[in-house]
Amino acid sequence: MKVVLIILFSLGLSFFTKTVKAQQDIIRMDSLKKALMAESTDSVNLKKYLVLAVSKLQSNNTEAKILILDWLITVSKEKKYKQIEANGYYWKGAAYFVAGVEDKAVEWYTKALEFSRNIGYAYIENNANIGLGGFYFNNQQYEKARLYFEKAIEISKKNNFGSSLASAYMNMANVVYGSTAHDSNPAYDEVIRYMKLCAEVAEKRKDTTFLIKAYVGIGSMYNLKKDYPASETHLLKAAAYLTVNRWEHLGPNFYGNLGEINKVQNKHHEAIPHFKKGLAILKKYPDPNFEYKIYQSLSESYEAIGDYENAYKSKNIYAAIRDSLLTKENYKANAELENKYQQVFKDKEISRLNADQRIKQLELEKQKAIISGKILEAETKEAEIKLLFQEKELQNLQLKQQEEVLGKSNLQTKADAQQILLNKQEALLQEKQIQNQQRIRNYLLGGLGLLAILSFILVRNITARKKAYKQLEDKSQQVKEQALQLSKQTRQIAQFQSQMNPHFVYNALHNIQGLVLTDDKQKANTQIQSLALLMRKTFANAEKDDIPVEEEINYLRKYVEFEKGAFEHNLNFDVVVSKDAEGTLIPPMMIQPLIENSIKHAELRNKEHPYIKVLIDIENNLLSIQVKDNGAGIKKNIQETDKLSHSMSVLKSRLDLIFKGNANIRNEPVLSVKSFPEIAEGTNIKFYLPLNYSY
Repeated sequence: MKVVLIILFSLGLSFFTKTVKAQQDIIRMDSLKKALMAESTDSVNLKKYLVLAVSKLQSNNTEAKILILDWLITVSKEKKYKQIEANGYYWKGAAYFVAGVEDKAVEWYTKALEFSRNIGYAYIENNANIGLGGFYFNNQQYEKARLYFEKAIEISKKNNFGSSLASAYMNMANVVYGSTAHDSNPAYDEVIRYMKLCAEVAEKRKDTTFLIKAYVGIGSMYNLKKDYPASETHLLKAAAYLTVNRWEHLGPNFYGNLGEINKVQNKHHEAIPHFKKGLAILKKYPDPNFEYKIYQSLSESYEAIGDYENAYKSKNIYAAIRDSLLTKENYKANAELENKYQQVFKDKEISRLNADQRIKQLELEKQKAIISGKILEAETKEAEIKLLFQEKELQNLQLKQQEEVLGKSNLQTKADAQQILLNKQEALLQEKQIQNQQRIRNYLLGGLGLLAILSFILVRNITARKKAYKQLEDKSQQVKEQALQLSKQTRQIAQFQSQMNPHFVYNALHNIQGLVLTDDKQKANTQIQSLALLMRKTFANAEKDDIPVEEEINYLRKYVEFEKGAFEHNLNFDVVVSKDAEGTLIPPMMIQPLIENSIKHAELRNKEHPYIKVLIDIENNLLSIQVKDNGAGIKKNIQETDKLSHSMSVLKSRLDLIFKGNANIRNEPVLSVKSFPEIAEGTNIKFYLPLNYSY
């Protein structure tokens, strides 16, 4: 566990999305429809059904919930029960949110927000703000999430909604942490401020749940600031509430953080019991996402005190849980894609059958027209028949394209499975090394009296080491083969959309090979996983003409994090997107080659405070993108751009295709490169793209 365990956003939001135990059998939809048609429509009865939809139905019975809520909304409109109508909108959004249908959730949360605001119903307006904030937080759109949570804080204060206010403060803390965690100077103090406000409200209301979450969160932030006494003080405040069985399920987060504080101070003997307590509680309240992190930290503490046997066992459990989560996620995503494909296939098949029937009908009408001597009408029917045949051909082509997408997804799933297998092979190699270390230690303790036996064991140890080195060489060969496979995949993507610079893949794999050969297995494994994540994202965008600019920015941040390991000084990477440019679409991988160019060729490693900045704005009804660095600069003009680097050549070619060879648009060059002496330092590359929005 490389970072302190932080309170999950879902804990803050849980006040509004409680999961209630099932209290009745699943309702048959047809029976429910008949029952609703026969029910009286007075406000008391409508409220009864609202409670049924919100809290009494099984949490996974989304279809029944939506049916009841649709009925409530329809009746409330007719009867002008506006508050019940607003509740229907909000809880329909909440039902879709829990079911994972996010687009529908946003649609109904937005309706609830607008309607409740119009009728002055603060309670639902507040809940809808928190629901929308939760959606944007989950999608890492932190600025939008912040706007909704700030509004929730304002409404909660004005209307004295105590529990909502505590929840909103907690959510704001998580938004601030999520938006700044990867910055060079994370806003820990602002996170602590919101957590303390949450604790202050919870203290007045005697709200134990939020008190525990707030104090654990504050302790986590002080831990990240390396203020360990303050961290431990606040965690122990939470401990006073955890003694009650009712709050036992919050224990793993507390004990995980307390153990982490001891671990980073090298107090491993104190950390291990805390990790074990957290794991013991997780047996009663399973959470694999949290469990594997505690096992990782426990393994590191065991290894630090020389208990290699328990370190190995804990690491194996950690790896098994992590791999199972990864495999489950990959196959779930693939299954969802296959379900979508099957639905499209069915729709296309129905359309083709309808087309066949229409063709037969037109053939009959054509024959009748010929018999009747209506030549013009017959020719019209013939033209319609040809058009239908063309539509069928187009549908067949679309089905083939869907099959290709599904095939690529299956290929990616298999590649991820191979990565997991490689991790397991590394674990086996590590087991042998641990066993060798234990053998050496035990035989040395035998003393001079067992010198002859020790000599024999040393020979065996040397043999075992040679075998281990041989296995390491075999593993290195596997990495090389994987590198070849990844290179082939990279070239395939480049043929379609120049999705990834081959120089980056080559250098990354070369660095990984070096780490493997120098026996730095843990870092090599981390780099392989990071590279696999980047490649998966590249494949995901391979078939797309455009992607949201926010998605491209997330990709750039992951790429820069991958490259930062090579810098002596901390590389400051910053992306600024203007308000007008939010929600725009850009072709994938238009910016990454320029970032890579700065990292590889601008000698930033020699700068004391190296930085790369990306500025995205709207100019003259075009999307403007600038990439700046403070490196050594370049000394070639734009006419020689294709000679500067492969990435610049590819960018210029793509812009030529987009703008059909026009070098200037609205008196502005499509691509410009500035360096010394035009600017004080570094390089400034600016290019334009057509303005497209995702909505």
